[in-house]
Amino acid sequence: MRRHALAATVFAATLGVLGAPAVAIAGLQHEFAPFANCPVNDSKVTTCIVSTVTGGEFVLGSKTVAIDKPVVLQGGLAGTELVGATNGETLSKTALTVPGGLVGIEGLGGEVTATAELAGAVGINSLNLLTAKGTAVSLPLKVKLGNPLLGSTCFIGSDSEPVAVELTTGTTSPPGPNKPITGSPGHLTFTSDHRIVLITGNALVGNSFSVPGANGCGGLLFLLIDPLVDLASGVPASAGHNTAVMKGTLQEAATPEVKAQLGLPEIGRCVPAESTGEGGLAVYDGAYENRGCTVEEGLGEGEYEWVSGPGAQRHFHGAGGKTTLEGVGGAQVSCRATSVSGEYTGAKTVSAVITLKGCVFASTKQKCESARAPAGQIVTNELTGTLGFIKDEVAESSSTVSVGLDLSDGSSLLSAECVGRPEALVLSGSAIAPIGKLDKMSSSFSADYKARAGLQEVEAFEEAPKDTLLATLGSGVERAGLTSSRTLVNEEPLEIRAEHTT
Repeated sequence: MRRHALAATVFAATLGVLGAPAVAIAGLQHEFAPFANCPVNDSKVTTCIVSTVTGGEFVLGSKTVAIDKPVVLQGGLAGTELVGATNGETLSKTALTVPGGLVGIEGLGGEVTATAELAGAVGINSLNLLTAKGTAVSLPLKVKLGNPLLGSTCFIGSDSEPVAVELTTGTTSPPGPNKPITGSPGHLTFTSDHRIVLITGNALVGNSFSVPGANGCGGLLFLLIDPLVDLASGVPASAGHNTAVMKGTLQEAATPEVKAQLGLPEIGRCVPAESTGEGGLAVYDGAYENRGCTVEEGLGEGEYEWVSGPGAQRHFHGAGGKTTLEGVGGAQVSCRATSVSGEYTGAKTVSAVITLKGCVFASTKQKCESARAPAGQIVTNELTGTLGFIKDEVAESSSTVSVGLDLSDGSSLLSAECVGRPEALVLSGSAIAPIGKLDKMSSSFSADYKARAGLQEVEAFEEAPKDTLLATLGSGVERAGLTSSRTLVNEEPLEIRAEHTT
């Protein structure tokens, strides 16, 4: 088992009972998408984690609030501390309805909501999650009460005096009148070729914490409203009168794996790593062990290093043969030859201009050409291209990975006039060309568009909305397909990296 996958498995084993490996049924990158806000660039973070609570309840004083909407806790583990999500939403601000509102406060009408917010650092003890003994999660909270009369600063608890919830997957030992309750570590399975660990059916419980009173309610009238909120909600409430039950799922993955997968596919260079002599042998300090920089060397002694993005020589050019644009109605424009020029503008992006030569409307053999272009030539606008996965599924013993370049423009790809035609030829939308020569350094890449009966063979990246080609070919706007083959020749060797293992 790969090194980081093994490390992830060891951590995940602290959460439940080992289950059978699961075959990936979705794109690998899509499965890693929940970790998009993990602080992967923090060197102390070893594991990315996303916990989604879908059921349970909070009992605070005299109020019982059901968890009937997803509440998400996310970030990265550095030891036992949860480092916050990069988007600032470590704990989702999910507003839950307080049943019955706060009856007894004059003028307080309409719904009252309770939204839990973090009031300090979250602690996670993996061993206690495994053994179902002791505190598994320390969750310091403040609960915002939402209602127009209460204002925007009405909280139960605060940063200085939080609702300090101590949760366990085992059995609690609360003071009276609360009785012991029992949680569950849940059930463990693997996804994404053992790269992601999924825990389902877990339950974290706690009923030994106290709850402070309300503060900041009613704005300037807080001296009047705070006591009324306390009275209506039964707070402050000492330990033994409050309960938290949080049921849901947990996903986790090793940080290096998350960082690599979310960055794919990408343009870059796999270059020889620096080395020093030691005992007559070369000792390298690279991160990768193979020429394609797709397999990490876990000790940092690999012979190769990955440099993301193009180098100083970032331009490319290319040529191709016949190009055909066909609408679903059967009308065609055929061009004898193709040329392209452009540059790599980032790790995932290019800009390009395509020139089509010897273009005619197929049924009349009359020339088609762009404004100010030579006879029979159609020149596109400056197009923006983005790399994406057409497919990136990984199963137990095989993988299916293909990458495409999606060329588009904000308004239209091209416009031209065809002799004798009543309307201009306008092509809009985008076209995805599968790219050849993945995961190895190359002086060129192939980019082939394929279509049949006016429909593009590839109309969307994996698990993304369709983005089709539209053209005016004689009967208004209709769907269209582009058939063309071309080779992109690079100024210097580059690589489109689509796979990564650790």
